[in-house]
Amino acid sequence: MSQRKSRSPQRSQPQPQNDSGRRTLERISAPALITLHNMPRWVVPVLLATLLFLGLILAGDWRFLGAFLLVVVGLFVSWLTALSWPILTPSSRAVRVIVAVVLFGLAALKALGRW
Repeated sequence: MSQRKSRSPQRSQPQPQNDSGRRTLERISAPALITLHNMPRWVVPVLLATLLFLGLILAGDWRFLGAFLLVVVGLFVSWLTALSWPILTPSSRAVRVIVAVVLFGLAALKALGRW
């Protein structure tokens, strides 16, 4: 009498994602996020709007400062996008990535003196 091992259909187990990079980003970002959370609500939007405005209007000899300010705003948007990526819908992800790309593109154009 041969014994057969009954095999149940194997279900594919979800593979654990390598999210150590994400956890590292969250851990490193925690102090900055706490600081931002403790600020009055109006400070961050006003500061970002001011940096964006100055980045867009600075020209001539000041164009490199304008490009730098646009890169700062782009990095901030990219950082917040990376932190919120898992909870964003695909359309929200696309919009945020497009905004970041446009900011970096404008910064490059500004630095090259073409805008």
